[in-house]
Amino acid sequence: MLQCADDIKSRYTIWLAHWCNQTNYTGAYGIWQHSEKGEVAGINGNVDLDICYKDFPTVIKNKGLNGWAKSSTPAPNVLGAAAVTITISNDTYKGTLVKA
Repeated sequence: MLQCADDIKSRYTIWLAHWCNQTNYTGAYGIWQHSEKGEVAGINGNVDLDICYKDFPTVIKNKGLNGWAKSSTPAPNVLGAAAVTITISNDTYKGTLVKA
């Protein structure tokens, strides 16, 4: 069974490295590295295969990290957003719905 210290889990997003088809880790994690044997054209040798569940670019921008100015208005979480088009009568409306 995989374990992680509670103090670490409360301060950081967990990057879970568990090489399998379906993890049995039940804690929260933001990235799952599910293989170390991926292939990418133009790269010699194996690469890690990861699934990211957290919108890190938005987090970095909103916190003003890596050279970004801190935003007073947080950007929407694009992982919880959906592009929509609605037509009412002859009028069409387009936009993004963000999960509240």
